Amino acid sequence: MKKYKLLFALVALAFVFVLPVSAAETEAGVSFPQDEWEDFNALVPDELRDRLPDGSLEDGDSFADNVSQMSKSEYIIAAIADSLGLELGGAAKLFLTLVAVLMISAVFGTVSQGMANPALVSAMRFCSSAAVISVTVGSLYSHFSDAEAFFDKLGALVNGMIPVTAGIWAMGGNVSTASVGSATFYVTLNVCQGLLAGSLIPVCCVLSVLGFCDALSDEMRMGRVMNAVKKIYNFVLVAVMTVLVSSLAGQTAIAASADTAAAKAARLASGTLIPVVGGSVGETLRTLAGGVGYLKSLFGVGGIILIVLLVLPLALSVLLTRFVFLLSGGIADMLGCTGEARLLDNLGEVYGSMLAVISGVCVTFILTLCIFMQTVVAVA
Repeated sequence: MKKYKLLFALVALAFVFVLPVSAAETEAGVSFPQDEWEDFNALVPDELRDRLPDGSLEDGDSFADNVSQMSKSEYIIAAIADSLGLELGGAAKLFLTLVAVLMISAVFGTVSQGMANPALVSAMRFCSSAAVISVTVGSLYSHFSDAEAFFDKLGALVNGMIPVTAGIWAMGGNVSTASVGSATFYVTLNVCQGLLAGSLIPVCCVLSVLGFCDALSDEMRMGRVMNAVKKIYNFVLVAVMTVLVSSLAGQTAIAASADTAAAKAARLASGTLIPVVGGSVGETLRTLAGGVGYLKSLFGVGGIILIVLLVLPLALSVLLTRFVFLLSGGIADMLGCTGEARLLDNLGEVYGSMLAVISGVCVTFILTLCIFMQTVVAVA
């Protein structure tokens, strides 16, 4: 009898130390992190919000529906056409003004050829070049102001995107990737704003002054110095972009691999330790991975579209103005205004550098979003 009592006590004691383990089924659907989304929505510039379909940024569902619409070629072509229509008038006005000034300069140049006083001829050439400069200074100041405002708006937009990307990474089990990626994102943003955007206006001002001096006097010969400054600046721009994107890609890939290994170990442990339903945990995680992958693609594509819509008016305005300067330079050379032609060609190079910086910063952020989209979900 004592043996049976001892056996019963051992069995009862064994049940005391059994840990209750179970699994609960949850909803498979996933959505954008709410707090981060509200912060992102508040940082979207008003002028960009006006170009989006109504209600695009109210919530994640509205954003998902409108991203599908905005990614169509019809919407992109319509956005380009609208921006082109707004900027074409200003470019045409600048072109006609330059042609008129160049024709007057050509007349004065023809008259000065019959003068015997070299100082008077040089003074008339100086006045002709100064007249062209006075026409172009307004355009330079306007585009410098627009570029400065654009970088502030782009910085605010990307600053709002970073917490959302970190939240989506964390939802997919990429906790280390969220930490490393967010830190690198912020470094990229600060470098682009502080170094590239901060140096654009000073460098373009230096190039413009060198171009003015080269046009006002044949003895200064600032063309080679201007060309050297432009090449060095473009080299620094490309080098910085390459380092930033390479660093983000490398650190994100390493962190994502570590998160994937940890998630697979956790999945194996859950399938082994959780009785009966442990095998279904893998299917649940795969369903979650599919939802997170959908959110990553959705937000990545949507973020790229937002950046393109934000930069489109300024990029088209700078590009059209550059075309105006280059075409006007050809007309000036045809009319025999060599100093004015050299000036307009130099300003075309200034606008080329400006366009390179604006496009380079946007391409850097677009590549970071592409890296974000291509990161493997850890729980997959």
